Amino acid sequence: MTRTYVFSRRRTWTRSTAATASISHDGRHAGRGGSGAVLGSKNIKAVAVRGTHRCEWAHPRELGELSRDLSARSFGPATAKYRELGTATNLLTLNRFGALPTRNFQRGTFEQAPALSPAELSAQYSRVRGSCVACTIGCEHIYDVDETGVRVEYESLFALGSLCGVGDSRAVLRASHRCDELGLDTISTGGTIAFAMECVERGLVDEPWLTFGSGDAVLTAIDLIARREGIGDLLAEGSRRAALAIGHDSLAFAPQVKGLEIPGYEPRALQTMALGFAVGTRGADHNRSGAYEVDFSDKVDRRHATLDSVGHAIETEDRSALMDSLILCKFLRGVFTDFYGEAADMLRLVTGWDVEATELRETARRIIAAKQQFNLLAGWTPEEDTLPERFLDTPLPGDPTAVLTSDNLRALVAEYHRQRGWTTSD
Repeated sequence: MTRTYVFSRRRTWTRSTAATASISHDGRHAGRGGSGAVLGSKNIKAVAVRGTHRCEWAHPRELGELSRDLSARSFGPATAKYRELGTATNLLTLNRFGALPTRNFQRGTFEQAPALSPAELSAQYSRVRGSCVACTIGCEHIYDVDETGVRVEYESLFALGSLCGVGDSRAVLRASHRCDELGLDTISTGGTIAFAMECVERGLVDEPWLTFGSGDAVLTAIDLIARREGIGDLLAEGSRRAALAIGHDSLAFAPQVKGLEIPGYEPRALQTMALGFAVGTRGADHNRSGAYEVDFSDKVDRRHATLDSVGHAIETEDRSALMDSLILCKFLRGVFTDFYGEAADMLRLVTGWDVEATELRETARRIIAAKQQFNLLAGWTPEEDTLPERFLDTPLPGDPTAVLTSDNLRALVAEYHRQRGWTTSD
């Protein structure tokens, strides 16, 4: 079996050092954090891995039974929306909750959101489904746009659509496909372009063509970023570095945490998720913290986080860490009735290791702690566990009840550190 991981599909871009560059494989992308930029800086075009031996399972018969049971459960209601509509179904839900980031997080609702919904996309473009090997969910929804297959995900629709004020579905899908072609993370690319659009709006950047609502501007900016030409040379560094270069307090509205652009969840309207973003070891990341699930539940008041929210945020972070380590799809998270117990069973049947649920819980916590330790060695400071000023002390426009104060966020972060058993002192 062979796997090839390609930094970029085109020779032209193999040496681009855009901070938003991803690692790509068959249309799938390891997009967050600029791992493609690391490979590009080392002139690495691809990594190929070839295996010749078959894996042997410790308990194949029992493993087969468990696999069939898990497969059957994965056809249930917990995964139905991803199977039927894909992750794009989240767009209208978040818009309804006032949590869809719009025009660089200046609002939580987008008036043109229905034009980007799965129902509208399906009405305009033919669609096929795809999936990972042997997957029962099949969350990939590929739309035919101008005879080109475009994989559609919520994060790309938000980042290149509502965040940039673009409601033209054809422009948004073309922009998403262009990022895929060039190996650019759609979240960071869209976030940085939206930041630049606001800078133009405020008169801080002299690029009059780069305006909210212009699909052509988004497409042009993507190509400039990939080529590092003109304003693209600055935007290729991401929104934090761009803000530091632009000055004029623009860092206050650069949509990033620790240099990583914020995904499609408005922090003021989803305050448990806001904590997850603030303490994320690689910055704002919805794959490392699933705290938005808590905000959508009846466990917390999503507009007014309290210290009770912290334990819930930690639980989603721990679960995500273990699922990544076991190479489990996170869309299965709603299928398990006892995740750690079932994970221990799976690991035992595959490897023969005698592990218990409590051991895996502790393993998850050690994974998070190891990441934090790495950050400490790399120069992390406690002040970085926060959010940009835009999200603090002022209500979300259109939702005056959604206010996250600086004092409350500091208290949440301090409680998070306490529950983790960490100290910020020397």
